[in-house]
Order: sequence, then structure tokens, then C-alpha cells
Amino acid sequence: MSQTGTEQQPNSNGSHPPTVVTKGDAYHATAEGAELLRADAGDVNAASVSLDRSGAEQITAERVTMDRSGAKSIDAKSVQMDRSGVLNLRTEHVVLQRSSATHVNAQEARIVKSRVVILRAGSAKIEGSLQALIHIGPACDNTRPVFDSAGALRFGAATGAVLLLGSQLLKRLFGR
Repeated sequence: MSQTGTEQQPNSNGSHPPTVVTKGDAYHATAEGAELLRADAGDVNAASVSLDRSGAEQITAERVTMDRSGAKSIDAKSVQMDRSGVLNLRTEHVVLQRSSATHVNAQEARIVKSRVVILRAGSAKIEGSLQALIHIGPACDNTRPVFDSAGALRFGAATGAVLLLGSQLLKRLFGR
């Protein structure tokens, strides 16, 4: 994992990660960062985060790049994931390549051969096919959600009605 724009924090064993020179993008100069490979990072707050075969709990950054890594939660301006996974992702722009996500909330999403349970995107470009459980936003031709936003609303209302009727029936049967 590379971090730029933050002070180096010691690892859980008290050692400091090695210092490396990283480059944020084509318009910024190089900067000093910390690098962790094949390690757990915990909570990360940085301008730019790059994980390679690593894991993190919470990532807050401008730019996140993940390769064969995982995170519990990501809040970033831009995220690119390759063969990685995340539970909760909130971003402006995301590219998922052969990755998995439970919940994605993005303004613009590009999804290539990936799996998403809940996708909420202002615009989504899907390469290959995507079968999401719930897709909120404009759908492409190759998106096949199990529930769209209207279908999820109908399913929720029906489930609530069944639970309400079931609880009333149980109260009458058992007198409680």
C-alpha cells in the first residue's frame, strides 16, 4: 500500500513501513510515501492509496488503486480495482475489473467482468454482463438486475405486508 500526503504511522508491531517515492498522476511531482505489500493496513486516510495484495478496514482518499486486495469500506473521489473486493464503496468515479463489491454508490461506474450486489450509479458502462441484485440508475443493455428500483420497492412492500400478516396470525393463534 502506498500513501502520499500523510505522516507514516507505525505498524501494529511498532515498526515503520519502508519509505518509497510515489507519483500521484501526470500533473503532480513525486512525493514520499509509505509502502506495505501483503499486509493489513487498518484505517487509511491519505491523498492517494495503492494496495497490492493487501487489506484495509476503512480507506478515505482522493484516489484509490487496488490490485488483488480487499477493503471493508472506501470513500474516495476515484477508485480503480483489479481482482479486488470491497463491502461498501462510495465514490465519484469507479472502475471495477474482475472485482466484487457488495454496495457501490458512484456518479460514474465502469464495470468489467465484475460482481456487484447493489449498484447505484448516475451512469454505468458495463463490459461483459452484470447481474446485480439491485440496480438503481439508468441501465445498459447488458445489465440484468434481479430487482430494479421499482421492483425492489414492490418486493419490500410485499415482504412487509407478509411479515405484518404473519405476526397478526401468530398473535391470534398463541394469544400474545
